[in-house]
Amino acid sequence: MYTEENEFDYNAYLNEDDDNNGSNNSFFNIRLIIKIMIIIFVLILIIFLVFKIKNHNYSKEENPVTGSNPTDTSLVFNNNLNLLKGISEEYFFAKGNYPKEVNETVKVKVNDLISKGYLTELKDGNNQVCGYNTSYIEMTRNIKDYLLEINLSCINRSDSARFYYNLEFSCLTCNGEAYISPKEDDEKEPNDNNNNSSDNTPSLVCKEFGPWTDEYKNDDNLEVDTRTLVKAYKDTVTYGDWSIPSETPILESDTLEVKTVEGVKSVTTLGEWSELSKEKPESLPGRQIKTSKKTSTSYQTKCSTSTYTVERTTWDASATKCVSKGIGKVTCTYKKTTCPKVKKTKTTTYYQYQDTIVEEIPTTYYLSRTIDKVTDYTDYILESEIPEGYQKLSGSEKIEYRYREKCVSK
Repeated sequence: MYTEENEFDYNAYLNEDDDNNGSNNSFFNIRLIIKIMIIIFVLILIIFLVFKIKNHNYSKEENPVTGSNPTDTSLVFNNNLNLLKGISEEYFFAKGNYPKEVNETVKVKVNDLISKGYLTELKDGNNQVCGYNTSYIEMTRNIKDYLLEINLSCINRSDSARFYYNLEFSCLTCNGEAYISPKEDDEKEPNDNNNNSSDNTPSLVCKEFGPWTDEYKNDDNLEVDTRTLVKAYKDTVTYGDWSIPSETPILESDTLEVKTVEGVKSVTTLGEWSELSKEKPESLPGRQIKTSKKTSTSYQTKCSTSTYTVERTTWDASATKCVSKGIGKVTCTYKKTTCPKVKKTKTTTYYQYQDTIVEEIPTTYYLSRTIDKVTDYTDYILESEIPEGYQKLSGSEKIEYRYREKCVSK
């Protein structure tokens, strides 16, 4: 049931209406839809107003470095301002181009910075070249400080930045510090004698210069000089004796020098043995002779004839001769031939020779010797002062800043 305690319980409220009067359902549904539409409209309006106010406030915020409104290319723009700030400190302070007199101002355009080598180019976030003549750095000497002003002008944005430095070149406002430059009147001390009192400050006369020193002091009476110094070196080399020639290659190194020479070498070889010969060869230098014997065997047949007698009883026609010795006795003579084989041996001497062959073959020989190298280096000196026998060490260049007093006291 809808009561005052559940005032915002719309479901209970609607349920109660349904119980009391079902005929009004459509009426309450229309009212609910209208309320929802009003709530949605109000939410859209609130969101729109919130974003509009936020964007309006953001557009009024200033960049802590440049004091300008940020844009899509603000990061590149601010980087360019910081780049010019660093170049300003180098140009004015490190190189001694800062204003020396109170109220003196030194102004340098970006175009001049490029021609002097401090910059190569200056482009905005759209890769468009900024104004080289309308963009500049400017420094003013005040009583107790220096004021650096940087003006950067690009196509879509122009802005400036200001920084204060003390007389020792330390930045006073680079981190957003609050600082008020003292006025010139604040530096004047009361003069009881109406400016008629004697000044005990010694006057300076520019007749002599003090010695050069690399110690910088914040003094307007200092002359600044820059010069390029280099180192020089000389190599003292001691060589050992050349080694015995060798056919084996030798690897060269920083401590070993190698050279090659062309020559010939004698190579001795033995030729092939000659064929067997019964003739003894001529004895020559470098010739080897060897002998071999071979024995041959042959057989010869020799025939001989002999006679013999045989006592027979009758004549034998095959006998050479038969002689009767009486009744019933006949002596027959016969011939007998024999041919035996006789063995005969013969020994033959054969000769062979082998000659020594000497060839001259072209050959590359390697020789080596030790290298003992000692390098002496000079300190940083001017290139014109390099001693005889020394040469400049590449990459050793450095810039030296020197200072000396322009004037000395009377």
